[in-house]
Amino acid sequence: MSAALDELRAALVSAFRAGLAELDPARLVERALDAEAGAPRGRVVVIAAGKAAPGMALGALRCWGDRIAGGLAVTVAAPAISARDRRVSPEDPEEAALRPLRVMRAAHPIPDARSVEAAEAALALSAALGPDDLLLALISGGASALLAAPPADVSLEDKQALVAALLEGGAPIQEVNLVRRHLSRIKGGRLAAAAAPARVLTLLMSDVVGGLPHDISSGPTVPDPTRVEEALAALHRRAPQLARLAPAFSESLKPADARLLEARLLADPDRLAGRVAAALADRTGLRAVAASAEDGDARALVERRLALARTLAPGKAVVIPCEPTLALPVQRGAGGRAGWVALAAMRDLPPDVALLCAASDGVDGSSGAAGAVVARAAAAAMDDRAIEAALAGFDDAAAHRALGTRVETGPTGHNLTDLHIVARGFTRGARAR
Repeated sequence: MSAALDELRAALVSAFRAGLAELDPARLVERALDAEAGAPRGRVVVIAAGKAAPGMALGALRCWGDRIAGGLAVTVAAPAISARDRRVSPEDPEEAALRPLRVMRAAHPIPDARSVEAAEAALALSAALGPDDLLLALISGGASALLAAPPADVSLEDKQALVAALLEGGAPIQEVNLVRRHLSRIKGGRLAAAAAPARVLTLLMSDVVGGLPHDISSGPTVPDPTRVEEALAALHRRAPQLARLAPAFSESLKPADARLLEARLLADPDRLAGRVAAALADRTGLRAVAASAEDGDARALVERRLALARTLAPGKAVVIPCEPTLALPVQRGAGGRAGWVALAAMRDLPPDVALLCAASDGVDGSSGAAGAVVARAAAAAMDDRAIEAALAGFDDAAAHRALGTRVETGPTGHNLTDLHIVARGFTRGARAR
């Protein structure tokens, strides 16, 4: 692979990291709360849930620390809190930095018993609030799995089976969350309803293409315009083997409900793409632009990326936030949708084009990486049959490890969908104007 192409691939990774840093969850929450007019009269209780929960909660504590009476931060893994933010011993960074909040962890994307415990704790905190109190809900992607409160006649095992069927069947996240909202005691606005008559302020970081509040982590504190009939149709279409759960579905809270109040969007996939495009242009001089967010089948996205790569002008890059879906067999290897798209496109890229596909949370499925950054020259190091076998077996992680194309960030403290960057280097002697 040429030195110029190596530099281009490295620049894509650097811009990806820089764009994430620009949307630091703690800083976004601090700014939002700084803009709040007047102090709450009563207690402030924080419920932060999602992959960005630790960072968002940290921002609330920095800004309103003396007003916060307690609360909860539910996340999936060690949060992205730097050493300078750790207020006591480094062996317990979450509990140290987020005190007086209780830190809980639960499973993602399939809920577990800890998810139920966290949901019950959140509902209890909300129910104890009075009319002068404020529930500050800090919601980011991933909280659908982290807060699981199935109806009384639905077991956790049933809920796990349903979510697995939806995800493995390739359902888009909007449809997965549609079903979740109507089979829950906490989603679809029900957490906010539990807090009434307290004021509820929700700050959101969206991991959903389109950024509709009710789709972000199944909208525990926002109104839901969808109907239970739509959720039942999705159940019968996507998981007919679990149709026996239909009687437990119920209507979510609607926009006219007075208990559902303020929600503000702090970050979304489009904003991330814009930050990454700006960082890439600044670092390389490429004419980098952000495209609109998109979703759809991963195979179709491969074709779109290749079509773009073939027509892209020299010295130009396009940054695309996206939410690919990929139906998975029961027997499969280690990998993720970002790495799979990159591997599937790699051999057919033009020789001077690089492609980055990465998950903004730093966790691409079971790959152990954020994704991959590839160019056609990398394919020469692996037999075509081995590449085809890796794609067919959804075992892209080993292929990218062998090719040296992995993007490794560790958990980023974000969850703003996947990001794809298609970039063509400059022709010899040329630079963008």
